[in-house]
Amino acid sequence: MTSPVLNCWICGAPATTGEHKTKRSDLRDVFGQPSQAAPLFVHDRKMKNRRVGSLKSDYLKSPARLCEHCNNARTQPYDMAWEKMSAALRSRAPPLVPGAIVRANRIFTQDTKRQMLNVHLYFVKLCGCNFVEGNVQVDTGTLGQAIEQGRAHPQIYLKFGIAPPFGPSPRTGMSNLHTWTRPGAGTCDLAYWDYYIGGIGVRVMYAIEGASWDELAGAWHPRLGTGRLEIADLAIDAPRPW
Repeated sequence: MTSPVLNCWICGAPATTGEHKTKRSDLRDVFGQPSQAAPLFVHDRKMKNRRVGSLKSDYLKSPARLCEHCNNARTQPYDMAWEKMSAALRSRAPPLVPGAIVRANRIFTQDTKRQMLNVHLYFVKLCGCNFVEGNVQVDTGTLGQAIEQGRAHPQIYLKFGIAPPFGPSPRTGMSNLHTWTRPGAGTCDLAYWDYYIGGIGVRVMYAIEGASWDELAGAWHPRLGTGRLEIADLAIDAPRPW
């Protein structure tokens, strides 16, 4: 009996790979290279202190499937842009605090607009994986089109900030996915989740056109330009929209 063929949610081709929920380079920078003798422990709603002896482990990847081309060559510029921005935010001296202002052109000294669009598209990819995994009623086809065409998705916003601590240590990983649907609407209107790495974080938000949601204040989208990114306090949960 053969396993069913799964299709890539971005392009529809047969899918054989999974995207890391937290970028592999981010995990490596924070934890080094785990081994069977010195493992990481993954803890979420589905797994409790699961031993992970390699950053290649499927336990670190989304079950939403991607084809090899989309997960590598197609989205490599997006991955690399976030890798550079992540390192810059985590190594900032003095360390970032809520209310601080980050100038994107000091991270990307060349082609800033394009590189920030690539950062946006990296989180569009993660957002699509989250939606597919959670069976959220969102048209992920529009996310796939944005990734394929290299253009901003009009409904995905980012808020860069400081992650809440995890005991005495900086928090690394991702939060639960929060979604809201108006009564009778049938599809998701608003959603968010947080990406944490080494004490900094990104709040990834989905909002339908015309949505009124206080959390969008201070959020960034490529159409807003790249000159000024305000650091938020991600220990504060996004307010319920209604």
